[in-house]
Amino acid sequence: MELGLNTTHAQSATLGKPIFLEKGSDVVKKEIGPNRSTYTFTSNGTMNGNIEYSKAGEYVSFSKGNNQTFDQGHGVLTTKDGEKANYTFIEVFNGTHFQGASAYSTNSTGKLAILNNALVIFKGGGNESGNYARVINKSAWLWK
Repeated sequence: MELGLNTTHAQSATLGKPIFLEKGSDVVKKEIGPNRSTYTFTSNGTMNGNIEYSKAGEYVSFSKGNNQTFDQGHGVLTTKDGEKANYTFIEVFNGTHFQGASAYSTNSTGKLAILNNALVIFKGGGNESGNYARVINKSAWLWK
C-alpha cells in the first residue's frame, strides 16, 4: 500500500521558533530486565519565551545496541502559577542526541490551553555520566 508521501517536501519543512526550551536530567535508573531500564527525570524551561515551567516524569528505555535506545514515557508540565498539562512521549537516543514526539492534554483555559490535544516534536543532546544521569538540553516545536 503506497501512502503517497512527498519526502522532498517533508524534509524541507520549516519548524519555526521552538515552543519549549529546557534543561534537565535523568535522575534515577533501575534495571527492569534484559536491555530495559526505567528512569525518572526532571527539567525546567520556558514556553514561548516567557512562561516558566517544570517537568517531572518517568520512562522506559529499551537498548537497541550500539549505544542506541528507544524510550517511551509520560510526565507532567507545571507552570509557576500551578497550571498543569500531562503528556506522553516516544524518542530515540544515540548516546549523544535524541529526537521524538510528545502528545499533550490539559484542561487549562489559561497559558497552557494551546497544549490541549497538541503534538510537539523535539530534539536535543545529552551526555552520560558515571551515575547514569543524563544532562539534557532540549528544544521543542508545536506541530500545527
